[in-house]
Amino acid sequence: MTVAIIITLCILLLLAYVFDLTSKKTKVPSVVLLLLLGWSLQQVTALFEIHVTDLTPVLPILGTVGLILIVLEGSFKLELNRSKMATLSKALIGAGLSILALGVSLAYVFSLAGPYPFKDSLTNVIPLCVISSAIAIPSAQHLAAKDREFVIYESSISDILGVVLFNFVALNEVFNGLSFLTFGFQLIVMAIVSFIATLGLAYLLSRIRAHVKFVPILLIMMLVYALCKLYHLPALFFI
Repeated sequence: MTVAIIITLCILLLLAYVFDLTSKKTKVPSVVLLLLLGWSLQQVTALFEIHVTDLTPVLPILGTVGLILIVLEGSFKLELNRSKMATLSKALIGAGLSILALGVSLAYVFSLAGPYPFKDSLTNVIPLCVISSAIAIPSAQHLAAKDREFVIYESSISDILGVVLFNFVALNEVFNGLSFLTFGFQLIVMAIVSFIATLGLAYLLSRIRAHVKFVPILLIMMLVYALCKLYHLPALFFI
């Protein structure tokens, strides 16, 4: 079983590398090809009744690490200064309005079409309204620099707002003054944690003289992310 898993992972990683190389010529994002590959493999295993190890417990871990790396890779190409504030504002408005307008509209339709409360419908449709950075950022690599920058900003902000709104709706049975007050307090705590952690990481980055210094920095970032998620804080805000 161990050998089979190693072989499968090696083949999948090699295919991902090939997709990344060919995407520059075919203009088809590697993420789309990987999604099609995964769907095709699922259909083949079901058709020929091939036993596949249940990796469901591992998928959230791989997905979380992958999301962090994708957002980080996209943010490395950004430069935040006063000249970028207009782009940032447009991305914030676009991401926020799309989630709220589409989410509320779909939730209202679902609550009318079936025996589902509006709150439950809203909880389930919010993930559908998010502009996933896992797909948008890799897909924007062939765009012009200005357009690529906007996509990175908007998709990253959409991820953050989507997670924040989802947690708020899912974790509160009723929406009242106390729930909004608790939500505001969590945002303030997350902003403080992010500020302190960012300063700490910047200090470590400037002080570490070892040959390998990005690995501990990345591990600390994932640790902070996991601790924030443990306390239901919007951890992507820190990333």
